[in-house]
Amino acid sequence: MTLRDPETAPRRANESHASFLLIVPFVVTTMLALAACAEPAVESPMRAVVGEKALMTTVLEPAADLYWAAVGEIVTAEGVEQIRPQSDEEWVAVRNAAVVLAESGNLLLVGRRARDEGAWLDWSRELTDAGEEAMRAAESRDPDAVFDVGERVYFACRGCHEQYWPEGLP
Repeated sequence: MTLRDPETAPRRANESHASFLLIVPFVVTTMLALAACAEPAVESPMRAVVGEKALMTTVLEPAADLYWAAVGEIVTAEGVEQIRPQSDEEWVAVRNAAVVLAESGNLLLVGRRARDEGAWLDWSRELTDAGEEAMRAAESRDPDAVFDVGERVYFACRGCHEQYWPEGLP
């Protein structure tokens, strides 16, 4: 334990305070100078034409429905029917739906549709990432991969809906 000399302690405190007061203007001036050098914020040239709910029901939902319906199985008394894209055109449609899903994540961040920079941003990015993975699955023409990635798309949608529309989309 160090003992302080009562005669010099107040002087040291005043010296520290004076040093602090000399440093503050320097720090503030430096910060202002750096801020002045930063590029000004540029307003986005994009604007949201419809709200997020209209975007979901007219763009995102039809693409998700097409993607999810592209592969699966129907089990009946007669057996199992495999649902798979059968032609190049059908595989292209599945890939196009995946592109729409991926880009819809970005569209949910445009203008007034961007609800916040927290969970909304995270869910939108998850949809974009899931959509990219869905594109790769469709491009590989792997029905099992398309089916598996469909789950990731579903949980990206469901997670966001549970947080922002627990009562369901109107």
